[in-house]
Amino acid sequence: MRVLCIYNKFAGGGRSISRMDEIKELFEKNDIEVEFVLTDNVKQISDIVDKLDLDNYGGIIVAGGDGSFFNVLNAFMKKDKATKIPFGILPVGTGNSLSRDIVRSDMRLESFIRAIKTRKTKLIDIAKVESHNETFYYANMMGFGFITDVAMTASKLKYFGATSYSLGVLYNTIKLRPFDLNITIDGVEEKWKNVFVIISNSRYTGGDYLIAPRAKIDDGKLDLIVLNKLSRINLLKTFPKIFDGSHVNTPYVDYIQAKSIQLKANLPKILSPDGEIYGKFPVEVTCLPKAISVFSNI
Repeated sequence: MRVLCIYNKFAGGGRSISRMDEIKELFEKNDIEVEFVLTDNVKQISDIVDKLDLDNYGGIIVAGGDGSFFNVLNAFMKKDKATKIPFGILPVGTGNSLSRDIVRSDMRLESFIRAIKTRKTKLIDIAKVESHNETFYYANMMGFGFITDVAMTASKLKYFGATSYSLGVLYNTIKLRPFDLNITIDGVEEKWKNVFVIISNSRYTGGDYLIAPRAKIDDGKLDLIVLNKLSRINLLKTFPKIFDGSHVNTPYVDYIQAKSIQLKANLPKILSPDGEIYGKFPVEVTCLPKAISVFSNI
């Protein structure tokens, strides 16, 4: 089997390139023919994908983090045959959250490459987002409000790895500002005053945060996590619970599973799908069940 590996050499704050020799050796060890295409930044991905003849490959591998996968996914969704070719993930980025729901392992690269070698795949859901006059997709999660502010701060601190998200939380707690939200969940409209919203397809975000403990990437539903209005002190008390998922049991969090979600707010809101800063309100998010195939041993 011949696979294409789109390698974001600046993923993980620029540290991903240091693992390229290791990855090449693992592909050779597992007798996988691979063609590497290196990117200097994620904006190059669309141009790379546009020129590809997908008939030449048995799989598309993304070496990077959640943001790298987001950009590759969106580039491929524009091509007719994209959903018929399985994706693989090599978690060498900052967050690597989606990869935790793809391969049952200790996050070693060898475990992910073995999953590619066995050619065992599974179909997973993705989320379709309609924002103004554009449509895009994500596989991990999308947030806004406080969570987007954290993502924007963390993007400037990627050198610190997954810790950058924790630093972003502490910094943005000082500027905490709740907002009014109009939300329609599977046709039922509600009004909330909250701090942030995450619409998740998989369980983790920011690397180690178990943000949506009940999520499954192939159940045909999105997991809506809403942090309602609370004090800064209670935010700081609630934040550590995200590491084990117990935040969903606090009185400040609403947890809802849905197929379709429409959102409007009283303040301008920027979106952060898979850690990228992209899109804005108003927005509609829909689950696309079993829309893409991934190499997986789960």
